[in-house]
Amino acid sequence: MRSHTTDRPMSFDPIPTAVACAAFFLACMDVLITNIALPTISSELGGGMAAQQWIVDGYTLPFATLLLLAGNLSDRFGAKRIFLAGTVGFALSSLVCALAPTVQILIGGRLLLGISAALILPSSMSIINEAYSREHDRSLALSIWGIGGSAATACGPLLGGLLVPIHWSLVFAINVPVCIVLLGLCRGLKRSPSVSVPFDFIGQVLAIIGLGCLVGGIIEGGSIGFSDPLPVGLLAVGVIGVAAFLVSQTRVAHPMMPLGLFGPHGMRVALLGGFVMILNWNGVVFMCTLFLQQQLGLSPLASGLVFVPTAFISAAGNLLGARLSNWRGIKFTMIVGVSLMAVGFAALLACSRALGALEIAAAVSLVGIGNGISAPAFANLVLTSAPSSEAGIASAMFNMLRQVGGAIGIAVFGVLATAFSTFAVGLSASFAISFLMVAVLIGYIARSPVGASRRRRS
Repeated sequence: MRSHTTDRPMSFDPIPTAVACAAFFLACMDVLITNIALPTISSELGGGMAAQQWIVDGYTLPFATLLLLAGNLSDRFGAKRIFLAGTVGFALSSLVCALAPTVQILIGGRLLLGISAALILPSSMSIINEAYSREHDRSLALSIWGIGGSAATACGPLLGGLLVPIHWSLVFAINVPVCIVLLGLCRGLKRSPSVSVPFDFIGQVLAIIGLGCLVGGIIEGGSIGFSDPLPVGLLAVGVIGVAAFLVSQTRVAHPMMPLGLFGPHGMRVALLGGFVMILNWNGVVFMCTLFLQQQLGLSPLASGLVFVPTAFISAAGNLLGARLSNWRGIKFTMIVGVSLMAVGFAALLACSRALGALEIAAAVSLVGIGNGISAPAFANLVLTSAPSSEAGIASAMFNMLRQVGGAIGIAVFGVLATAFSTFAVGLSASFAISFLMVAVLIGYIARSPVGASRRRRS
């Protein structure tokens, strides 16, 4: 006689997905909502333009720099434990920012927030990886996880516009109740497995130095120009540090980032895809924002509202991507998503001589739905290409390259804004570059044997 329990389909547990989605929302929204508050913070706490840049970069720099370390810690000590530590740190750091009496303390709080976000993001992907063994469930969970980023894009400017007139500190204080809810939901998570291996101290130090200087050089280059000695020096040290880190990983028994992770075709496609997509997304949105404010005269809040439809359409793309992955596979989903991004960039290029807010909203929405469809597929491909015991470091690699790509996009496209005779020419050049890059990515994905391999476990 057959047991009824074996015939009953496995139910989808929503708690791990809700936890990961809310965490992604927090990490993304904290950049967007803070940008709206910068002028008010500057008028109350002082510090000028340099302080405003550090309020933003103080979060971005440790976030991008420490992702690899955080992913390694997630694998070693368990994703749930690291996620809890990051969430508690995020809540406490938000309180420091909200109560900061000086701009220096606020910047210190932002540094702590960036460290906490680095702990949260890769462990949230690992939580999904641990919770869902079926491809269908994991694809759905990662699509909902992606909605967290899309929702942050919509809610960040809106919440900032609502909270800043009351008091700027509320843009940080609002994180605290969200973190408390997250901590409560974490009680429903299973205990994460951990791995007891020797700590790669040299690798960790080299990674922090290399990535920190690399990201710092990109940020400073975008701010003061890449001909200045400071960004040139930082980039040089960063390249040397990253090279030394990669060499060190071949010479230790238990490397922080096993280079074998780069072996599968799927991993290389996912890492390159995530990097190229966020580079062009951040760069084009940055250029369009400059155009809306400097050429069309829109306020920061009004220009932010132009992108709100894109956020909702991107969220719909996240859900559509899950259905496409389950219907036709990851490879098909990636090609469809990136192709829609290419169409959006082509539309921006075609309209660049008569561009208005409506044209930007429509074309960027095409880019957004393409990004929404393909981004969870790339994340899923990362997890399917890596052993489960290395899901944390694989997720960290994916998110680290996205952070570096985003910083490069803003810095390089910012240079394009002033490199030509007029801003309009630079704007058209940025759209053309984005179209060409995603077109090459489509060809690379199409030629790669990905999307049909079974999930590997170890």
